[in-house]
Amino acid sequence: MKEFTLLQEEEYARFQETSGLRGFLNSPEAIHLKKMNGWETEYAGVKEDGRIIAATPLTYIPVMKIYKFCHAQSGFLCDYHDTETLRFFTEELKKYLSHKKVMYMLINPNMNYIERDMDGNPVEGGFDNSDVLKTLQDLGYEHQGFPTDYSAFTMISWVFAMNLEGKSEAQVLKEMDQQTRWSANRTQKQGIQVRELNADEIDKFIRMEEETAKRRGFEMREKDFYRNQLQAYGDHAKVLLAYLDLNEFRRHLDEEKAQLTKEMEEIESKLAEMPGSKKFQKKQKVAQEALDLNEKKRREADETEAEHGSLLEMAASFFIIYDNEIVYLYSAADDEFRKYYAPYAIQLEIIRYAIEHHIPRYNFYGISGNFSKDASDYGVYEFKRGFGGQVEQLLGEFILPVNKAAYRLYRTIKK
Repeated sequence: MKEFTLLQEEEYARFQETSGLRGFLNSPEAIHLKKMNGWETEYAGVKEDGRIIAATPLTYIPVMKIYKFCHAQSGFLCDYHDTETLRFFTEELKKYLSHKKVMYMLINPNMNYIERDMDGNPVEGGFDNSDVLKTLQDLGYEHQGFPTDYSAFTMISWVFAMNLEGKSEAQVLKEMDQQTRWSANRTQKQGIQVRELNADEIDKFIRMEEETAKRRGFEMREKDFYRNQLQAYGDHAKVLLAYLDLNEFRRHLDEEKAQLTKEMEEIESKLAEMPGSKKFQKKQKVAQEALDLNEKKRREADETEAEHGSLLEMAASFFIIYDNEIVYLYSAADDEFRKYYAPYAIQLEIIRYAIEHHIPRYNFYGISGNFSKDASDYGVYEFKRGFGGQVEQLLGEFILPVNKAAYRLYRTIKK
């Protein structure tokens, strides 16, 4: 017999870890974050013969003073094709939420709608979960459509992701777009390094994020927004910084110059023996070009240090990491150093981390779903697409009115 029940966090966490629909947004850490931000939180589920078969986090904030809005973040952890259980869970939730004076509930299932390729096109013969959408509508959930504008979302509805299962770093590099691979390799040649920021260094990321917000013309979040995320996710959060240490870079240039000088001496020795050798004349030209480039890099390093100092902090990114996926959540970069392609060094490092730790999926996270080159975020999509992977369109957002009269009034006022 099925039984609707509230769940202890520990039993929810155990069930969440076994669900194919788990993600960072329905993790206990994500719910802790909402509690830190002033939401009321709890967990509910369905048990059958004492075993959990469906569960969800429930988070609440006030609406119109006397009502509450409920968000079942990332939807339900259940078999959405089990219509009987889904109907039971919905009916029991409505009764329970009504007692809590909830006006309406929002769910955004962590489930893809239809299979798409890297260009956003539907894959012929791919999976199709439109039957789940219809089932939810039949149960009274109001689908909010498939917008392709960030401002229309409560939660992200389109993402770009890469499957890493069984892949080596060499294979991932091979599958990248040629320009992306060139940019990633260039960061290594330029001596860009990546390290993890400690919790007490988060201001480095925040300062860079503030500069990025001003440059791109979007509103900067409060500083505590990022600090709270770092605190709530704990060991699951990782902030990476890409930087160039000019002193170390010059040491590398010195080693390179010594090696090139030795090679040039050997070539000149051969040319002394064979003055007309085209083979060694060509080698001499290549070696001289390398020496000239080495000297140019040293001059540039000296000029850059005079203006910015010897340690150049160029880009930073905020990731959430679980054993089933890594999510690329936020990023920032110093525009003055864009010629160094530092964000590519961070991407290469986190992909390498995922492969080394056998994490099967790298989620580049949000895109708008508008794949036109005229789209305001096309550059973001193009950057993510260059690493290889596929577009994923989630099932979208659904509203379940609990108090229908109050919800109709609320919608009228909102309009």
